[in-house]
Amino acid sequence: MEAPAITLNSLSINGKSSGLAKKQAETSNPSFSDMLGKAVKDVNDQLVKASQGSAKMAVGKEVDITQTMIDIAKADLSFKLLLQVRNKALSAYEEVMRMQL
Repeated sequence: MEAPAITLNSLSINGKSSGLAKKQAETSNPSFSDMLGKAVKDVNDQLVKASQGSAKMAVGKEVDITQTMIDIAKADLSFKLLLQVRNKALSAYEEVMRMQL
């Protein structure tokens, strides 16, 4: 006896899917790759903002030094966090690849 095929993407059983499953899939939470992509974009935006502030300060334009230093610290911390997430994900991938089937 063969077990029925079940897929999580469309919640279909033996090729039949329900309208409810499709509706839930459309309104579900974003995927990990979407969240990671958004995080990378946010970190990049912070780095650009910090770089622009320090460039303005370097050429002598009037800027709020305190806010510029806070922006630089935020960008640095965000980048370090993103690196650690990347390292953990890479480590998990390598561990999965070492598993024997």
